[in-house]
Amino acid sequence: MYENNTKTFYNAALTIYLYDLSFAFMSKLHFVIFRFILVAILLFNVQCKNTEDETLTTKGEIPTELTRITPKDITDIKYTEYVLSDLAQKKVDNWTKFKELSVEIENLKNGNLSFFKDDKTILQALIADIKNEIPDSINSSSIIVRLSVLETAMYKFDETINLQSSSKDAIIKDVENLLLAYNNCVYQINKVIERQSQKDYKNLN
Repeated sequence: MYENNTKTFYNAALTIYLYDLSFAFMSKLHFVIFRFILVAILLFNVQCKNTEDETLTTKGEIPTELTRITPKDITDIKYTEYVLSDLAQKKVDNWTKFKELSVEIENLKNGNLSFFKDDKTILQALIADIKNEIPDSINSSSIIVRLSVLETAMYKFDETINLQSSSKDAIIKDVENLLLAYNNCVYQINKVIERQSQKDYKNLN
């Protein structure tokens, strides 16, 4: 009886030991599988993130070789350039905002587009001041019309240069339109001053 009880005890103990061993083995196996799955998920997320970053970079970047405007790009533009006559310079000497614009146009011709890449409110303020401070000697409908065309060209160029998807050809085209509008304005200023001078001369005689 005692021997049977002892045998039964040893059998129970062995069963419990084998069960614990099996549980430990399965737990270890489960842990290894869990770690493998976790690493796989992490690697998948990293790969997805890299792919997303590459996609965003591709969409957001503009290759500099396509959009960089050089002085040669500007000089290749065909247009008639005008400068203020000596008499016109004297008449509009106090028109400081137009003189500031002339400086920015010269910078543009040298491939410097920084003014049009700045805060748009700066451009808006400049245009408003130019229109509000037109000298009395040239304050005519023909000048106002030319300034309106110039204003439109400036805003259009500002929009194009600050749009990431703009092509180099589109930018150069807007530069051309801006230079044409500016030079037409200068030409008209010279004409208005010239006609006024001729009129004043006739009145004196």
